[in-house]
This record gives sequence, C-alpha cells and structure tokens, in this order.
Amino acid sequence: MFAKETFNQIESECFCGVNPFSTSRYFANHKATMSQRAKPEGDFAFPLILFSFVSLLLGTGAEVMGVFEGLSDQLRDLWRVGGLEIQSEMGLPGLAGILVTAATCFGVLAAVLGSPGSGRRCLIGFSSLFLSFTLIPAFAVWGIFWKPFGMMLAVLWSWFSAMVYAQTHTMPCDGAVGGLTDPATRLEKEARNEQVTQGPHD
Repeated sequence: MFAKETFNQIESECFCGVNPFSTSRYFANHKATMSQRAKPEGDFAFPLILFSFVSLLLGTGAEVMGVFEGLSDQLRDLWRVGGLEIQSEMGLPGLAGILVTAATCFGVLAAVLGSPGSGRRCLIGFSSLFLSFTLIPAFAVWGIFWKPFGMMLAVLWSWFSAMVYAQTHTMPCDGAVGGLTDPATRLEKEARNEQVTQGPHD
C-alpha cells in the first residue's frame, strides 16, 4: 500500500512538471515516513513516571543491599588519604539522596524522551552521568561524603530505559506520522504540494 501511494505521488508530480528527483531529501522523507509508520506512537507522561520510579527503586535497593559498599569504602578512604575531613555522609538511601536522585532521573528521562535523534539522546546520557559524578567533589568541599554509585546506577537505568522506548516508538518530538519536524523539509514539502495543486500552467 505504501509503495503504491509513493508511485502515485511520483507519477502525479512528474505530470505536473515537478521533478521528484531534484533533491536528495525526497526519498529521505519517504524513508523517514515509512520508518515512523512501522513504529507505534509513543507516549511521554506514562514512561516518564514509570521509568523514574523504577530507576529510583533500583538505585535505592542496590544501596540498601550493600552492592556498592566496597566501592564507597574505597572512595571514602581516598578522600581521607587526600587530607579531606569527612563530617557527614549523604546519598541513597537517605532522604537527600532520594530527592536528588529522583530529580535527576526525572530530568534525564524528560530530556531523552523530548529530544529527537539518537546522537542527542546519547549526549544527554553521557552528560548526566558526568554531572552525577561531579557531585562527589562538590559535596567534598563542604566536608560531606556523597555516595554516588546508587545514584549513577539509577541515572544509567533511566537513560537506558528512555533510549529503548524512544527508539522503538515514534515520539511526539519526532513528528506525527506522515510529517517531519525539520522546518526546511516541511517548507519544501508544502511548496511542492502547492505546485501540484496549481498545476504547470498556473
């Protein structure tokens, strides 16, 4: 059905004096449209809330079970060797750690689900992990030892979940089925449709 529609559109444009092969974007548009039709339409709010809670529970559970206890002890010893005085500790499963981790996971998920393109989504993931790691020296300045590993696990799982969902669904930021969000492509398509409507002699 899609191949027949594509052939009919090419045929109509040829008879109307429009060269469908004048730009390389023509078949790119059809390829993107066909790819969007093959994917189900994605939601934004539901995966945002669901993945946020799952990621938070995963990171908190890992810290409660002591999965990263050895790594935290090594990092704590490293700070003490460096001459930093540790006055208190923060991180999961404490209240401050839960709030910071929840906000970070929520922000990562919202950014990934709301950003088109795999490159941008990967950049968001790497940036969020890097910023999560920088909390260690930021809190150390105030004499606070920040336990980062449970939070980093939660952030990593948030990013991974959002990436899988966004790659297997057509998100609102990717454009509706049958249309593209690229302004240049949309204007070009509108101009071509206007030429088809007016005819070659108008």
